[in-house]
Amino acid sequence: MKFPKTIRRGVLGAAGAFSAMSLLAACNAVVPNQADAADQDSSSSSSSGLPERIVDAGQIVIATGENTVPTHFLKDGELVGFNIDIAEALEEELGVTVKLVVVPFDSLLGGIAAGRYDAGLYNVSDRADRREVVDFVDYANSGSVVVTRKGEANGIGTSIESLCGHTIGVNGGGNEFSILDDQKNTCADNGKEPYALETFQDDGATRQALLSGRIEAIVDGMTATPYMVSQHEDEMELIGKLEGDSAPLGMPVAKDQPQLVNALMAAWESLLESGTYSDVAEKWSEEALVPDEITINDGEGL
Repeated sequence: MKFPKTIRRGVLGAAGAFSAMSLLAACNAVVPNQADAADQDSSSSSSSGLPERIVDAGQIVIATGENTVPTHFLKDGELVGFNIDIAEALEEELGVTVKLVVVPFDSLLGGIAAGRYDAGLYNVSDRADRREVVDFVDYANSGSVVVTRKGEANGIGTSIESLCGHTIGVNGGGNEFSILDDQKNTCADNGKEPYALETFQDDGATRQALLSGRIEAIVDGMTATPYMVSQHEDEMELIGKLEGDSAPLGMPVAKDQPQLVNALMAAWESLLESGTYSDVAEKWSEEALVPDEITINDGEGL
């Protein structure tokens, strides 16, 4: 399996020769446990401001995925996308190797909190409930969008109420599932039939369910969905941004790692100020993600 430039040697893919157990073992071999990390987090020997443990190891372990176009996906056996290019840019800013490890989304935050990975690049929405487990370096505008088959909106719009009575597809465990599950009483409160939520493992499965007629609409993140629609514009229609969803995308970091949070924030700020961030976003048609500023925990700080 091929990987880009200096990151190449550090990526472990679920589709490669490593099993899930060996992947976690590899992560544990390079990342100290939480107690050790906490002891070392107060010191640094790098101008990047990284914790000494990361400087000494010469690498930072970042978890990502492999099935979301255009942010992290396999193309001709190579892991590519917006997040992969950003990881390479962060590597140059931080002065240590970025070791990417491919993990399931539902194990991401727990793995970071447990010290198996230093951080994540996985299109994670910064929500208050998730901040109970990790801190976030917020690096991108975000939100959710509604997609239907072309010319078949059938009354589906951008409000939660407009979804009532329809079958909606979402990725299981994602931000959109949480939003719609939390607001499932909206329809009954307005005297309407509830919407039915169908969950899928990844964007490809959700798209196929829409095109086959199994579901009537998709609610998914604006990070990847507009690009997907642009590749299927004869079959799919982007209705618009779901009302009331504006949580930023964040890079999750364990809560006992404030020095690492600040170092990553500084690196993101440098990419934003230099124009590198905008260049990467333009390459992947992700210009809408570029924020005015980088924040921590949705502006609340540590």
